[in-house]
Amino acid sequence: MNAEPLQLVGAVSIAALVLVLAETARADNMSDFYGNTVVCTYPNGEVTKVYVESGGRFTVVRGGQTIAGTWSDDGANVCYTETNPAPPAGSKPICLASKAWKVGDGWQVTNPKGDTCNAVLTAGHQ
Repeated sequence: MNAEPLQLVGAVSIAALVLVLAETARADNMSDFYGNTVVCTYPNGEVTKVYVESGGRFTVVRGGQTIAGTWSDDGANVCYTETNPAPPAGSKPICLASKAWKVGDGWQVTNPKGDTCNAVLTAGHQ
């Protein structure tokens, strides 16, 4: 299988992750994500799961693929960088404004391809 499409899928997935968490908490509020799962369900039933860890790491699982990376929050913006698999050359971190979400909160997300999902911060690792 050609690795280039997988890298593109990884880049799209990391971008989707960032959009899923586009309004995530400031560094002092990120703890609401630790040990929990952002479950993003698309109209076709496809599900993306996002796990944000303390220490600045995240994982995205979608369609049997796992993408990992790092996040940082300066209090104004949270930035996500894909690290595994390696993103395409020239990729930059995706940075968005921070906002706190609590377990049980839900919001809509539109990924870079224009697909919309319903995201919910769900208790525990799903």
